[in-house]
This record gives sequence, structure tokens and C-alpha cells, in this order.
Amino acid sequence: MPDLFEEKKYLHNSERVMIGVDEVGRGCWAGPVLSCASYIYPSKFKSLPKINDSKKLIKRDRRKVLVSSSTFSKYSIGCSTVKEIEKFGINASNDLAALRAVVLMIQNFNFITKKKLFFDIFLDGNRLPKFKIFKELYDLIRNRIKIYSIVRGDSKVMSIALASIIAKETRDTIMFQQHLLYPQYNFKNNVGYGTKEHREMIIKCGITKIHRRNFKPISTIFCT
Repeated sequence: MPDLFEEKKYLHNSERVMIGVDEVGRGCWAGPVLSCASYIYPSKFKSLPKINDSKKLIKRDRRKVLVSSSTFSKYSIGCSTVKEIEKFGINASNDLAALRAVVLMIQNFNFITKKKLFFDIFLDGNRLPKFKIFKELYDLIRNRIKIYSIVRGDSKVMSIALASIIAKETRDTIMFQQHLLYPQYNFKNNVGYGTKEHREMIIKCGITKIHRRNFKPISTIFCT
């Protein structure tokens, strides 16, 4: 279960802020990749709802967290589109979505305080993002952040777990909207991930504009 061990290190630090970041949609065949940056208000540490890695919560519990999240946290969402995934590849697109979320979060803090703060960014995973390749965006924050990656961070760090829930539920909503446009692919249930049914419908009906052409099996079926 995630805890507040990392967050509590910042309780008496007036200059540094801890932000948790997680993404969803990396392995999908269709749809965007989303990243969420989250900050939990220290005054709410003792009254948080049940927060865990999004994969370990049922949808009803994830929705409860999302609906109440504005009362105990602030968060921002970053997205990389299907076209960007096809252009940059999934790793760089994942990093771009995270960078966009972080930049939005820092701009949010800038808006509410005149004090120049510095930010420690904790990401789920085993690799550090290559923000530098998106120089124009990265230059906005490069002197104000330090980045840390934590393996299975969404099961260890509360802010990352919260980010995983918000990212998951936000992307699921996007894919439900796509289901209304393309009901045959059953996006409301598979949310763009590869299933036997999804593959069968790709072979039968072809691909849509939200399918990732550089992902197998799409690249081998339609793009060779």
C-alpha cells in the first residue's frame, strides 16, 4: 500500500514541493497516452480516501477518489496524441505527456503564489524521462525541478498512486467517448488495449484515426 513517507519529508520545507506523476495508456493499440501530476495538501494527510495503485482498485473506488480529489489535492493532466505517438515513439510521447503535466502544475503554483518554488518530481517506473528533447517546453522549468523515478511507485508513494487513479479515470472517459464514435471496437471496455475481440475487429473493420499505426499488430496488418 502507498504511504505518505515521501510527502512528509516536505512538511517543513517552504521552498520545495513534491509532485507525483504517473501515466496510463502506454501499451494501448488506440488512443492517447495520458500523464497526471498530483500534489496532496499537507493539511489533508489525515483525512484521505482509500488511495492505491489504480490497477488494484475497482472502478467505483477510483471514481470516488477522482470526484473528491479537488478537496485534498491539486492535479494537472498532460496528453500525447496518437499522431505524436506515431511521430516520436511511445517512450518520447510518454515523456512529453509527463512534461506537459508538470509544466501545467508548476504554472498553477506560480499563479497562486509569488514565491519562487522548486519542485521534486517523483515518477513511477525505472527510467528517468528525457525531457531535454522537448527543449522549448523543458526550458520553462528546467532550473526549478529535480526528477526521481521509483520502481512500482504507484504502490509505494501516495502522490504517485493518486496520479495513477486520476490519469486512469480521465483516459477511460476519453475512450468511452471514442466508443460512442466507434462502438464496434468496444473501447468502453478495452479502453484501447489489445484484446482478442479488438484484434478481430481491426481485421474485420480496419483501423480508425485513433489507432496507433506504429504499434503491432496494426503496423503488420495495415502498414507494411
